Amino acid sequence: MENAREILQNELTAQTAICIVLSALGLTPDSLSTYKEYSLPNGEYIRLRISNHGLFLQNWFNANKKARAKDSFTPKLNTGYNLSITFAPTEQESKEAQRTFPMKIKNVTKAKTINGKNVKPQFSVRHICYYTWKLDMADINKIAEALLAVTTKGGPYREPIKNKDKSIEWIDTSNLPPKRIMQL
Repeated sequence: MENAREILQNELTAQTAICIVLSALGLTPDSLSTYKEYSLPNGEYIRLRISNHGLFLQNWFNANKKARAKDSFTPKLNTGYNLSITFAPTEQESKEAQRTFPMKIKNVTKAKTINGKNVKPQFSVRHICYYTWKLDMADINKIAEALLAVTTKGGPYREPIKNKDKSIEWIDTSNLPPKRIMQL
């Protein structure tokens, strides 16, 4: 019989990791991706996205345009700190979605206006993808604590795992190829 740690590790899914992190932030899942904007007392503006799939900068642009239409104080995407956290689906989750494992996490940086022109000003999103099947509960808790710190005290996000085998990181700038960040 497996011990409790092995059972817990076997049950750790991307969806579980997302729920734990969102709960630590006082959030509930919106849909496939959960977005939250934070306007901090120190004047910093932070946008956070948590999901189990790739990043599409067009979605960020559309959401920001809609938010700015509702509230003129909402800054454009080139102002503030944009952070996306992805928990890649486990082998079982990939199988259930009838996708190959590991799923390819995309970084789609195309962002166009209604007229088909590149959005201006350009904006960037820091995107960290964690390989959920390589994480344990201590890792998830560290990620949740780091996200709580950045959303209450300000950025930048300080990556708590520091293990290049457990994650991959990119800087995605609108209408430029994604740039992979090499971890130390």
